[in-house]
Amino acid sequence: MNRGWYVTDGFPYVLDMTGCCDWGDFHDRIRKLFAFPDYYGENWAAMWDCLTDLFGSSDSGEIIVRGTDTMPEDMKEDIETLKEIFNDLHAEFPGIVCRFE
Repeated sequence: MNRGWYVTDGFPYVLDMTGCCDWGDFHDRIRKLFAFPDYYGENWAAMWDCLTDLFGSSDSGEIIVRGTDTMPEDMKEDIETLKEIFNDLHAEFPGIVCRFE
């Protein structure tokens, strides 16, 4: 398996959203986990671009998302969008899987 694409030893990637309560924190956690560049724009299009750059040459990988049940009700739509993006990532790169715990 080609693991050269990982930016950390954190395989699988674990995105812990426990206690996340606003848009800035939401994207800050994403940026830090995936080591996105400083110019990451903290929006869905920028996230997609950075994810496809990161995972585009990989054979496989796993993203585990935890703690979304602790997020405020007004962020539930953001969680659904995140799920859609990870589903699209899997469709584009079938070796990349994501699960929500």
